[in-house]
Amino acid sequence: MTSMTFRDKRWLVAWLQAAVVIGLPFVRISGESAVRFDVPTLKLYFFGSVVWISEAYFFLLVFLLFAFGIMLFTVLYGRIWCGWACPQTVLSDFARLIERLTALLSGHRAVRALISHGLLLLFSSLVSATLIGYFVPPSALVRDVLARTLGPWTFGSWILFTSLAYLNLAFVRQRFCGSVCPYARFQSAFFDEKTLTIAFDSSRSEECLGCEACVRACPAGIDIRNGLQVECINCAECIDSCSRQRGRYGKDTLVGYTRGAQGQKRMRTRVAGLSAVIAVIAVMLAYQVHSRIPVGFWVVRDDRQPYHQVSVKGSMLNAYNLFIENRSLSPELYQLDVSGIRDAQLVLARNPVLLPPNSRVTLRVYVFAKRQNIIDRITRLTFTLVNPASREIKVSQEAPFMYPERSEKGVDI
Repeated sequence: MTSMTFRDKRWLVAWLQAAVVIGLPFVRISGESAVRFDVPTLKLYFFGSVVWISEAYFFLLVFLLFAFGIMLFTVLYGRIWCGWACPQTVLSDFARLIERLTALLSGHRAVRALISHGLLLLFSSLVSATLIGYFVPPSALVRDVLARTLGPWTFGSWILFTSLAYLNLAFVRQRFCGSVCPYARFQSAFFDEKTLTIAFDSSRSEECLGCEACVRACPAGIDIRNGLQVECINCAECIDSCSRQRGRYGKDTLVGYTRGAQGQKRMRTRVAGLSAVIAVIAVMLAYQVHSRIPVGFWVVRDDRQPYHQVSVKGSMLNAYNLFIENRSLSPELYQLDVSGIRDAQLVLARNPVLLPPNSRVTLRVYVFAKRQNIIDRITRLTFTLVNPASREIKVSQEAPFMYPERSEKGVDI
């Protein structure tokens, strides 16, 4: 049985990646997309959770984890990502597949080019629609397209992304990897003597057939026999071509994945350092996720109505605005309490408060306190929001309670 070539394995990875990327926006959890960033509300829907813009610190930790993860991955495996999973490489492979299929449809050069560019434009449009699906619900996108009611921003973004994708796939492709991509330059700073790379076995250079099949197969247009080059994306096309040519003569390939300094067993400083940093960030992120409370709560004292004397020597009233965010995808009930002044009374339209899923509400509340129970002119009140169904969900906010030093008649209250 013939073993799979690296190209076959890369195509398997590419199709799996395409299925995941295209399918994720269509997966719905609790009525929302599995992964989608809603631009108007600045909310990220992520597998049944909603991350609000007020929780932006999550994005910082994820970004740091991603950045240091790329560094560690590069030290260990070089540019495996570039050759096997990078969207630029995967889309370029699909573009070459379209061109090969087009060549079977027509032998006329002009007709073949016209069909090829037409299919690339259609393919670019589908890729752009998939990208937009991570910002606009796919069902709404399809409905608006069929009804020809697509909004100007969505339509403009679709045209822009389609144009960029088409120009890239039709004229740029792997040239981007060696001349524009910052990762190609970034990798050289993290390679060491044991990083996984594709290399030509120079100790057996006299066995080379000189067929240059590796050069013709390389999508980046380099000659692997000249050593490690920044344009190389580790796609293994040169390995397959060399194996195929030399296999005809019963010989093994001269090109392959390799690590240098195989005899050294000492700990790699970069690997240890980056692993420690990633572990710390991962623990911080895990703690934030574990301790995250799916509710946001803020209290703002109404300065337009700083205080109100209910009676000359009776009670004092302060007004507050409460902002509550239900960051879950289910309706939640919350009980509001106040403390800080003995026998303080909380007055609001409804308590407990029922919050719709994934919503933000503003409440107007009043706090009454008897003058005899107020010691200081400014007293800190504590507003506490509790979910009766889960006592673990409990958040508190402080706000000042004030009363005037003198009444309208000029006497102390």
